[in-house]
Amino acid sequence: MDKTTEMVAHLIGIFHTSVEEVRLRDVYGKFKALQAEDLENNEINAITASFKAGYRLEGFAPNLDYTPAWLQENSSGPAASVIVNFADYLPSNAVESALPVAPLTLFSTVWNGQNTQLVLEPPGSVAVITLQSAFLSDNDLLLLGDGETVFADPSAYLEVLQQYQTVATAIAAPVSAQLLQPGETATADALALHAQITSVEASTISGVTTTILQGDDAFGLHINGGAVEDLLRLDEVLPAYLRAQTADEPNDGSGASSKDSSNVSAGEEGAPDAAPGENSGENASEEDYVWPDPFEGLNTDDGSAGDFHIEAGHTVVVGGNTMVNDVQIHSAWLDAPMISVMGDAINLEVIAQVNVLVNHDSGGDTGSYSAGAGSLTASAVLSGAGMSFISSLPTDEEVDETAEASEDEATAETDTTEADTGLPSNWAVTRIEGDLISYNSVNQYSFQTDHDRAEISFSSTNTYISLGDNTVANLTSLSELGFGYDLIFAGGSMISVNWINQMNVLIDNDWVTYSDGTPTSIGSGDNLLFNSATINGIGLDTHEEMSATMESASESLEAGNVGFNSAVANDPVFEGIDVLRVLYVEGDLMAINWIEQTNILGDSDQVHLAMASLEAETGAEVSVTAGSNAVINLASIHEYGTDSTVSVGGDVYDDALLYQAELIDTDADPIGVDLSALASEAVAFLAEDMLQPEVTPGEDAIMATAPEDFSSADVMQTMLA
Repeated sequence: MDKTTEMVAHLIGIFHTSVEEVRLRDVYGKFKALQAEDLENNEINAITASFKAGYRLEGFAPNLDYTPAWLQENSSGPAASVIVNFADYLPSNAVESALPVAPLTLFSTVWNGQNTQLVLEPPGSVAVITLQSAFLSDNDLLLLGDGETVFADPSAYLEVLQQYQTVATAIAAPVSAQLLQPGETATADALALHAQITSVEASTISGVTTTILQGDDAFGLHINGGAVEDLLRLDEVLPAYLRAQTADEPNDGSGASSKDSSNVSAGEEGAPDAAPGENSGENASEEDYVWPDPFEGLNTDDGSAGDFHIEAGHTVVVGGNTMVNDVQIHSAWLDAPMISVMGDAINLEVIAQVNVLVNHDSGGDTGSYSAGAGSLTASAVLSGAGMSFISSLPTDEEVDETAEASEDEATAETDTTEADTGLPSNWAVTRIEGDLISYNSVNQYSFQTDHDRAEISFSSTNTYISLGDNTVANLTSLSELGFGYDLIFAGGSMISVNWINQMNVLIDNDWVTYSDGTPTSIGSGDNLLFNSATINGIGLDTHEEMSATMESASESLEAGNVGFNSAVANDPVFEGIDVLRVLYVEGDLMAINWIEQTNILGDSDQVHLAMASLEAETGAEVSVTAGSNAVINLASIHEYGTDSTVSVGGDVYDDALLYQAELIDTDADPIGVDLSALASEAVAFLAEDMLQPEVTPGEDAIMATAPEDFSSADVMQTMLA
């Protein structure tokens, strides 16, 4: 190469070498940085540990050998401990002695080779608190005409609804609505409630019908204060419109149905036409009445719209609402054939029911219903209650059948042995420190407004317009299974309270007008206010003064002793039981079932029918359903136990109350002077703490709807405040 080429090649080589050195230095720096981040992993030195077991391991033991603290304090120490499960060795009559029976495991500890001490696992308390509330506002505005009709603002109807809710609270049973709470004041609170029950008086508010039954008179079946043989079935008294929907029958919206409605109450007083219970069965609940699916037929499984059949004619539905509160409590928690109570025995059964119906309808072509057009079907206002407790012992017929079967079996058996009828030789005691409670509280509250405004003209052959037909439901079902013992000691009081409080308020002030023709039918009544409450049980309690033997046994258990006077086990009620199952509760034995149900419905509709566009020659019928609402409360408390003898060291308070009140207002001006006077009277009657219930529609402010125009609304006349 010439000198120039060689010089260029040399420079290029030096350049490449320098670049490579820079690259290596850069990589080397990263490598050192990564190496510096690595933790130092030094070699782990092995540590030699020596263990010494002071106990010899034995084979698998499925149960824990546990010596209670109270047993350690009362003895010098065990010579041997043996765990024995007696559950499979109890005689059959011991199992049958208490209902319900849960498997109780008995543990036996042999102490210094002497007496055998049996121990039971203690039962646990149960508390269920349920709060259910439903709020629905369905205030529709539909304009299919020229839009010249002037409607009152729905806020005016809301004010009326709230005032009548205050009235309903005032005429309710004047007893404390505060839920009893466990604790130091439980006995005092229960005694205060008993004092209110025994001194309750009827409401003095104008137009209120009240029935008060106390003590033995409260037991049995009653409808609107009268004794009956059976309670009405719900499906027999539903409004005709709802009944026709359930039965899938045609309905013209006038409140008439092809189904017999002889059991529906008629007249302004809400009394049934037929004698109560003539065509009725057991108290209705979801067990014997199936609620229709409100979404059935809207969509099919493939997502396509289902078939919707429109009957011939023109149908407008602005009512037909249904509100349901339903509670069922089945309790078989704790019982024994023998109960000892050092304190008071308090047993209270309370059913309080209130219905308030306000139904003021107006309209027509001259300000009132014309003959043949208005269908003022009377509404049904019903409160049904049932209280009953029966013995757990078999009836005479069942005893005779059992005796005959035993004789036949004895004849067939040649080699039989007599049953062991001895008294218990051992007992198992379980202790509860503090109170033992069963606590069920259910509060259901529903509030709905369906103040529809509609101006309708007809331009088709068949029309179906529904602005109501809403369904609101609160459902609760509780089933509690507990334990059965042979003997229960309570160091405090024994408190049992079953409380059902039901309230229905329905305001159905409809205003229906029509022009250039007369509709075929207008159904503005046929509402249902239905309260149904039952308290029943199996197992009767017989109270007696505490004997010296029971008192001595209670004091011994209270002092912390593991046993009690054997004379207690010699009671004939324990005959045939080998091992006596005993429960000792240091505090109160408390069973509370508390149900509160409230339905508030406002269905004040304003409808104007423009009949000029209806072709008379078609012969099409026009029907309007502005009523046919149903507000329903269903509650039942079922208790299952055994007949018990209760030895009481204190006093016995055993009482029942049935309170039924109703206010039916179908004559007075809905927003006039009479309502103001009634509301003032109700406010004066209420105590200060009763004016603010736990859940009220006023907690969330409902703003008034803006007017459709700025013209005067005086044309409404009686519908304005």
